[in-house]
Amino acid sequence: MTQFLPGAIVITDNRKFLRVVHTGETDAVNLPNGSISLQEIAEIGLGAIFEVNGKKYYVLECDTYDLVMKGIKRDTQIIYPKDAGYILLRLDIFPGKNVGEAGTGSGGMTLIMARAVGSSGCVYTYEKNENLADRIRKNLRPKEDFENVRLYTRAVEEGIFETGLDAFFLDVRDPSRALGAVYAALKPGGHLGVLVPTANQMSKLLWAIRDYPFLITETAEIFLRTYKTNPSRFRPDDRMVGHTGYLLFARVLQESVRLKTEPDPE
Repeated sequence: MTQFLPGAIVITDNRKFLRVVHTGETDAVNLPNGSISLQEIAEIGLGAIFEVNGKKYYVLECDTYDLVMKGIKRDTQIIYPKDAGYILLRLDIFPGKNVGEAGTGSGGMTLIMARAVGSSGCVYTYEKNENLADRIRKNLRPKEDFENVRLYTRAVEEGIFETGLDAFFLDVRDPSRALGAVYAALKPGGHLGVLVPTANQMSKLLWAIRDYPFLITETAEIFLRTYKTNPSRFRPDDRMVGHTGYLLFARVLQESVRLKTEPDPE
C-alpha cells in the first residue's frame, strides 16, 4: 500500500517539528515522542491528523517550499524562497521554457526551476565544483522527477553548450566574467537574472554589463516579514531573515540597427 504514497511527504506538529520523508528510503518515521510506519501513514492518507502518545501530527504531500527548505542537504547557501519566487516571475519561467543556470550549489534553485518548466522544458545547470555534483544529484531525486535537468561540471565562463535559451540565472562569485558566455547563449529578448550578496559585487556587475547589449530592467532587494497566527495577539514574528542578496534583471538586445531616415530617391 505504501507504493501509493508520493515520493516525498511532510510530517509536522505545526510548531517546531517538521520532517520531509522520502518514502522510498525508509519504512518508519521517528517523531519527538515516538514513531509511525509508512504503512500506517498510507492507511490514514494524506491530509490526515494522527496522534502519537497524546501529541497531534499532520501528514501532507511535500510541496516545493518544504522540499527546498527542509528536504535537501546543503553544502552551500541556497536561494531563499522570497527571492526564488520573484526570480521565476522576472525571468518569465513557465512550462516549456529552456533555462540556463550557473552556480548550481546544492541544487535548490535548480529544483524550483525544474518544477516550473515541467516535462516540456529543460534546465541546463553549470557547477564548476565537482565535489558538489554528487550532492546535487542526490538532492534532485527521485531521478524520474528531474529528467528535465542537465548538469555540467564546468565553469560557465568556459562557455555554454546551449544557444537560444529563454532565460539564464547567475549565482556565481564574479558574474561579470560570465556575461559574454551568457549573452551568446540567450535568444534575442531573452531574460538574464543575477544574484550577488554584496554591494561592491553589484557595482562591479553594473559597470561590466555596459560592455554588452543588455537592457537592465531592474535591480532590487526583497524582504519578507512573517507574523504570528494567534488571533488575540497578531503581530510580527520576533525574528526575520534580513539581507540575502541583490538582484539584477536584464533583457538581451541585438546590436544596434541603423534605420533609414530619408526616403529613397524616385
